[in-house]
Amino acid sequence: MLNEIWSEIVAFDKIIIHRHVSPDPDALGSQLGLAALIHENYPEKFVKTVGFTEPSLAWMGVMDEVKDEEYEGALVFVMDTANSARIDDGRFKLGAKLIKLDHHPVVEDYAHLNYVNTNATATSEIVVSLFLANKEQYDLKMSLEAAQHLYTGIIADSGRFLYDNTTTATLGAASFLYDCGIDRNKIHELLYRRPLNIVQAQGFVLSQFEVSEAGVAYFKMSKDVQDSYGLTTGTRSALVNTLANIEGIRVWVCFFENEDGRIRANIRSNGPIINEVAARFEGGGHPKASGAIVKAWDDCQALLDELEQVCHTYVKELN
Repeated sequence: MLNEIWSEIVAFDKIIIHRHVSPDPDALGSQLGLAALIHENYPEKFVKTVGFTEPSLAWMGVMDEVKDEEYEGALVFVMDTANSARIDDGRFKLGAKLIKLDHHPVVEDYAHLNYVNTNATATSEIVVSLFLANKEQYDLKMSLEAAQHLYTGIIADSGRFLYDNTTTATLGAASFLYDCGIDRNKIHELLYRRPLNIVQAQGFVLSQFEVSEAGVAYFKMSKDVQDSYGLTTGTRSALVNTLANIEGIRVWVCFFENEDGRIRANIRSNGPIINEVAARFEGGGHPKASGAIVKAWDDCQALLDELEQVCHTYVKELN
């Protein structure tokens, strides 16, 4: 299918690229990386990226302004998004053809072409595979800009290659991009630098979190507390792994109150499979990295209870 996808890029003069709301570095890396890749090889094509520009990641790139009428006759990509409800900018339906590129477990086949590789560490890795699968036939060139975006997405979703979703294919893609001349040190500096307000918010998390008997850790952060630290829906994601690598913690949950009063739960695991639990709470994701929604603070305990049971089962299976 990678050859078919590139043939669609060749066939269309207009290409518009979407990704999910509240973008992370892989969503942006795959979106901006694909755009830069097409620009490099077909400079005459109309190529635009759309969605909200997340201020904390604006160093990666700023989204384009696209008029409704510009979708007419366009090829539309959606990157790194498992279901249509999470696509940033609902105009993705206005194009002539829709392609989905993703590495999350399948939730919805919403496109004409749905390419999902759950073995890929990041959607940015899939874009590298797309390039390599078509490089010889179309004499493609990887621009430095594209390589930097794609490398950023890969190291972010692999946790700098520390997560167990890292494969030899991941390392091979990163090696290829490194050989393109990227400034790896600069990318790491920009991606992992921590503003003072984030460090202070991490202090709040470390002073407030609780741990259950089975090793489920969690903290709750109201909208008022988020505001007091100057957090946004984008920057608060920097707190998600504050509880990682703590002895005795198997699953950790970050409860953030949203503008609409509902509670966003970011769930992570270093062993137990948690995406099936997340799916029962209006969410889903990867087996060890998922998100969910609960309607009110009082409903958080139901999610924690299910995760507690998952951890108990996990420990029994280990023994």
